[in-house]
Amino acid sequence: MANVASQRSKLIEDDLGFRPTLPDVGFEFIGYIKQLWLTDLFDILMFIPTVLLIITHPRPWRVISRTLLAWGLASLVRITTVAITSVPDPRPGCEYVEGNVFTHFTLHRCGDAIYSGHTLIYIICGMVWASFSPRKWLWRGVCFLIWCGAIAGSVIVLANRAHYSIDVLLAWYIGCGCWYLVAWFWYWQVTKKGRLLLIEFPMGVGRHRESDTENMVRKRRLEIGLDENGKPFDVAKLLVYADNASNHDLRSAIASIRDDDGGDQGMTQRRSVNDIENNIHSRHIDTADTVTTDNTANGSVNPNIIGEK
Repeated sequence: MANVASQRSKLIEDDLGFRPTLPDVGFEFIGYIKQLWLTDLFDILMFIPTVLLIITHPRPWRVISRTLLAWGLASLVRITTVAITSVPDPRPGCEYVEGNVFTHFTLHRCGDAIYSGHTLIYIICGMVWASFSPRKWLWRGVCFLIWCGAIAGSVIVLANRAHYSIDVLLAWYIGCGCWYLVAWFWYWQVTKKGRLLLIEFPMGVGRHRESDTENMVRKRRLEIGLDENGKPFDVAKLLVYADNASNHDLRSAIASIRDDDGGDQGMTQRRSVNDIENNIHSRHIDTADTVTTDNTANGSVNPNIIGEK
């Protein structure tokens, strides 16, 4: 589609007899340079450390999947925008695509404007670091430098007149928006529903790192509503049942999770999350059924109504 946009831009220039440059506030504050290779250099500087982060991550396939989904979605949006409205290229000396649009290829072609693909790469790399880098000061410092690189790369794109300011801004908006849209979709449609377990939890359901304690893993499973086999269950219904049921062990286990801060201190006097999971398996609680209460004075839950077999 960028080739189509380039050919349309050439037709417009031929009709006018010249190529105008649209007024741009960014150009008024950023001087013009002829160092177009810097835009590609920033691609490499952003891409290499991001790849290293991904392959060293405890769950690399999860990071790769989310990154490619966000990048692919943003690129799909770019396919629709780049050829819809053709604008005169702001860079003198750009090359037009005049051959077959399916076979001819050139870098930094004329008319490849809305929106900036180079800036999109900077944003996606920055979002990978913001979302998946370790929460330690050293790695946070690297993440800060990555975002500084994304900003500097965007300025370089404008300085070379490779894009208008609107192209760069749209790349920031769409790149961040697609990233968070994919994150939302992944959590509710993959993580919460126990799908793609080999990608989401390659070390076991609820385990993010080998160093995670068993209590951390069990607590995480309870928070996302998955049992140890990755089967979803309704935590809210389980809590209602635990609060009203006569099973003291189950109520104690639930209470310990509400109060537990994730550490190991005091766990000898608390019930483990595993007690809840064992109770789920032993009682075969069917969370797909509706939880209701008997019309009794104490408002206790009827086990037969919630599906206890």
